[in-house]
Amino acid sequence: MPMFELELTPQGRRRVFLRGQFPFFIGAVFVAVVIAVAYPEAYESWLVIVAYVLIVSSTLVAYFVPWERFNPMWMMPLPIIDLIAVGLLRAELYQVLAAAAILAIFPILWLAYGFFKYAVWTAALGAAFITSFTYIYNQTLPATPLEWANVITLPVLIVVMARVVQVAARQLRRRGEQLTKANAKQAEALREALDNQILARSILNTVNAGVAFYDSNGQLRLANELASQMTESVGFSIDTPPYAGEQVRAADRVTPIPFDQQIIPRALRGEEMAEHMEWLGPPDQQAAIIASTRRVLREDGELLGTVIVAYDVTDLATAIDVREQFLKTVSHELRTPMTSIMGFLDLIDDAVDPGEKKIHEYLAVVSRKSQDLMERIGELLAAADREDPLQIVSTDVDRVIELAVEAVRERAAARGITVERIGHRDIHARVDGRRIRQVIRELLVNAIKFGREHSAITVAQELRGDRVRISVTNRGAGLGRGEQGLIFDRFYRTDDARRRAIQGFGIGLTFVKNAVAAHEGRVFIDSDVDNGSEGLTSFTIDLPV
Repeated sequence: MPMFELELTPQGRRRVFLRGQFPFFIGAVFVAVVIAVAYPEAYESWLVIVAYVLIVSSTLVAYFVPWERFNPMWMMPLPIIDLIAVGLLRAELYQVLAAAAILAIFPILWLAYGFFKYAVWTAALGAAFITSFTYIYNQTLPATPLEWANVITLPVLIVVMARVVQVAARQLRRRGEQLTKANAKQAEALREALDNQILARSILNTVNAGVAFYDSNGQLRLANELASQMTESVGFSIDTPPYAGEQVRAADRVTPIPFDQQIIPRALRGEEMAEHMEWLGPPDQQAAIIASTRRVLREDGELLGTVIVAYDVTDLATAIDVREQFLKTVSHELRTPMTSIMGFLDLIDDAVDPGEKKIHEYLAVVSRKSQDLMERIGELLAAADREDPLQIVSTDVDRVIELAVEAVRERAAARGITVERIGHRDIHARVDGRRIRQVIRELLVNAIKFGREHSAITVAQELRGDRVRISVTNRGAGLGRGEQGLIFDRFYRTDDARRRAIQGFGIGLTFVKNAVAAHEGRVFIDSDVDNGSEGLTSFTIDLPV
């Protein structure tokens, strides 16, 4: 905070006046009153009259002159004039009121603090003038060592005091500047924080997702409007415990979820979820959400809070249900007449004269194509069947793989492809054997369909700690990176499959991924080419034992 420095404003000038000149003026007035009461004849001396003329003049000039328009150094004559006035008063009052010289402290402090560092010597000269003017006025010299000491002591003490004040002023000024910079940085940081908060809220209210942040004590600190609307539809407030409602159902839209198993309570207990699905609201107004949660930690590992993000996927979930229902309906409607067709084909084949070889050949072709169509219908039914629960039991993995290989051996032989097995044989795992057999069979069927004729397919199995890995490798058209990211999407077919008119709906690998995921496993793809040309392609499933 400035004390004697002039700020270039009228308020700054008045502040300097009140701190520099005005206290000196008040002290001079006090001395004038004391003189009037105790020594009125002093007013007959021209020294006193001139001194007070100087004091009043410098005070008026200090207050009324707009110093802020000039260089602040132009104010330096004011404290010098004050020192001269004090010297005149001391010369007259030295014998009766020596304390009047104390008035010099005000202009000396002003010089030492408010101006450049060499002003301290100006203050010393002023003090020397005060102590020596009496002898100059009386046209005498100090006659004793004590009188010389009176002349010298005050300037020396003034220099020391002024220097101390100047050093303290410099430190105070430096600290003031540091404080000003710190305050500016803090203000800038606060302004930036407020801007970031406004920006964050604007973003949160713009994104099509409900977002909420709870601190480490479970108190809501931030949430957008969509998050509040989601919880209100269930019947509870997002900022009020128990953060759960009665109208919350599981993915089947029927099973109620207990309060302590709903999204927010689980997240606040420290559970992290990814793409967890729930249905909110009454049965006739249900909305589907997919939520993910994550704990937020500081760099030192201290818990900062928990973030919850939820997306409204009602339209998507409804579309999926419609699609699944369509698949089921179409599959059943196709399966019934196809069963009849295949039955009548058998009857026709039995009724035709064995000598009619050409007709039997035609019937065999129709029968094979009908069987292929029945398999496609079966794939559609499998894709639409999402309610088939897993039957987890201890299973001989070697036996499961062998059954899958036997199921496709004839089809492989038709293309001149051999199936080889390598790896550990004595492996048991807690899996649904039927489902895993279907997974391996689907991988083998793909390897046969897309593999090169007269090549070999390798089925490998190995135990890695508490995981079992089963891989199916074939030589044929490779998978580019773009295709590897889409290959598990339902109904997706590669360019090679369409170009070669390979039969299929593109749902086999979707079944593989879902079945393995249901076992808490993973599927990996390794293709040694990235442009779709011929190479080795391997699908590996990783399952817990």
